This record gives sequence, structure tokens and C-alpha cells, in this order.
Amino acid sequence: MARVFAAGIAAGDAAFEQALPSYEEWSRARLPKPRLVAREESGELLGWAALSPTSPRAVYRGVGEVSIYVDPAVARRGVGRALLRALIEESESEGLWTLRAGIFPENIASVALHESCGFQPAGLSRRIGQMADGRWRDVAWYERRSDVIGGDPGPD
Repeated sequence: MARVFAAGIAAGDAAFEQALPSYEEWSRARLPKPRLVAREESGELLGWAALSPTSPRAVYRGVGEVSIYVDPAVARRGVGRALLRALIEESESEGLWTLRAGIFPENIASVALHESCGFQPAGLSRRIGQMADGRWRDVAWYERRSDVIGGDPGPD
């Protein structure tokens, strides 16, 4: 997982992180389930997906924030789509009714992936975070409301 996460960090358009967290730090920041990996038949890791809690408040217990990283060597081969679809299904089994994704707008592949799996634009946070090199970055927010859990979300 670390190798794939490091590649995403190095690419510059996937994360604010500048260095890999320890596994313990990574794990503490994520929900216990679902945590998914995609592997080659040989066992080589191709990608991973996990959810972080949006808030510690009980009213947001059914909302998770998506992290998904795919090895650049297998980009555009369906690994990300398979992971995200499985993450959606597993999240619903775990009682989550809304998934959110914060994406750098320049990360066109991630935007397209999320939209293809039913995520819709939910807003833009302008200059919300600063990279280590001093650049300020926008984050585009995407959300997907479950059709399976959480009842009627009410009028749009």
C-alpha cells in the first residue's frame, strides 16, 4: 500500500501529504471497514481504497470520505473503478449513506472515475490547503448518496 500511496503523493495531484504516514497513523485516520486492495494474480498490489470519518459527531456516522489510490503503471485499466464500486457496496453494508471525495480539480482522472460511479459535484473549496512548496490548492467536493441505505434524502 505504501508504494502506491507514495506514487500518488509524488505525482502531486492526489494528496496534500508530502510524506507517507506510518501504517499506525494511516490506520487511526481511517474507518476500520471497508479497507480494500486490488492485486494481480501474482499478489502484487495494484491499488487500495478506504474511508475516513467525516466527523466524530454521531449525526455524521453514515458519512465517509473516500481515499483511493491506483498504481500509475495500471492507470486506466479499470482498477480504480473496480475498487470504487466495491467500496460503495461495502460502505453500504457498513451502514454508510453518503460518500464524499475531495479531489484536486486538476486530477481529471479521479474526477472522471468518481462521476462514473455516481458521485456528483457538491462544491469547491478555494485555496483550502497549502502544499509544502507554498502553492495553495483548491479542492472540488463530490458526493454520492446511497440508494440502498439512509432513506429518502429529501428534496434536492
